[in-house]
Amino acid sequence: MQHYKHLIDKYLSQSISEEEKRILGSWVFANEENMNFFKNQVRNFNKHTDLDFDALSSYQDFIRKTGLKDKRRSVFMKPMKYAAIFLLLLGTGLFLKKEFLVEPQKEVQVSTTVEKELNYDEDSIVLKLSDGTSKVLSADGGEVVLDKNGNVIASKADNSMSFDNEVDGNEALVFNEIYIPYGETFKLTLSDGTQVWLNSGSRLKFPQKFVGTHTNRTVYLEGEAFFDVTTNKENPFIVNTNGVDVKVYGTMFNVSSYNEDETVAATLVEGSISLYETNAPEKEVKITPSHQATFNKNSSRIENNKVDTDLYTDWMRDKLVINDLKFSEILAKLERRNNVKIINTVNELNNETFRGEFDDEEIELILKTISMSTPFKYEIEQNIITISKK
Repeated sequence: MQHYKHLIDKYLSQSISEEEKRILGSWVFANEENMNFFKNQVRNFNKHTDLDFDALSSYQDFIRKTGLKDKRRSVFMKPMKYAAIFLLLLGTGLFLKKEFLVEPQKEVQVSTTVEKELNYDEDSIVLKLSDGTSKVLSADGGEVVLDKNGNVIASKADNSMSFDNEVDGNEALVFNEIYIPYGETFKLTLSDGTQVWLNSGSRLKFPQKFVGTHTNRTVYLEGEAFFDVTTNKENPFIVNTNGVDVKVYGTMFNVSSYNEDETVAATLVEGSISLYETNAPEKEVKITPSHQATFNKNSSRIENNKVDTDLYTDWMRDKLVINDLKFSEILAKLERRNNVKIINTVNELNNETFRGEFDDEEIELILKTISMSTPFKYEIEQNIITISKK
């Protein structure tokens, strides 16, 4: 035991080596007794045992004392609740990050596809062309995409595709549509050079070629996408989604608009955009960088707030970021990200809110981490995860 106490001391003082972290991680996760010992050592190190203390200021004090970078988003936390949870998080979340102590990898019994009876539309990337044909695309490898007449309209390399930018001025405006299944992401380069990164469970309807010089470049989104739009002041770019338009002249921004979500959110990284109800453009709200406009589908209210844009674009880097989300919203993200079906039988959990960040972690590890602060149990059977009371 003394040897592992020494390793914990080295871990807390940030003098532990990578090999020692692996040894300590294996020991901590070996049984509940070891984990509790680790938590107690963290509690003693932090010197906060009063249940009435301010969790956030104490955490900041912990960060300051240890010299760690800000890890508020690296652990799940119900802010300001009580010290026990806070100490639990210090004893769990900190070593669940890859750059800290890592739990030995276990086989997770979740397959990469969803059974048809789960009522998801597709389990493949599907491109529906304007001529009525459909193409099933793989997430890797290269190929060219042909229309029914044998004409090359796009080229694909791994999980990205570029469309032909040669426009015939006499050609009619026609639309293609692409669907990205749960568990996948995909990048498109449209005919005008605009780049679009599509998140899991998303659809984008877009012109095969943008025609005309004084018309809007309109695309139709269901789901989530990050856009890097080619500047054309005479021909604005518009994202239409769930009764809302996001109008752009050339910029980088993220739009999240899943049908099951209560809001449509447009987060601006660079440039300028505006958001308005499609049938009320005169009520547009203009957005500046590092701000997010959210449209509430129930109240039709638009709010504009300053945000950390990394929280809303980290999905492009295989991170799962949870920023004061309800438990039900977290489960929806996990379903889309991992291509699984989650059944929650504990209704009182749905409105619990959490904060957190995971770097490409397995779904079982994510659920395990959340369950440490809000006890529940879960069972994984093929592609279905059932959450129940502990």
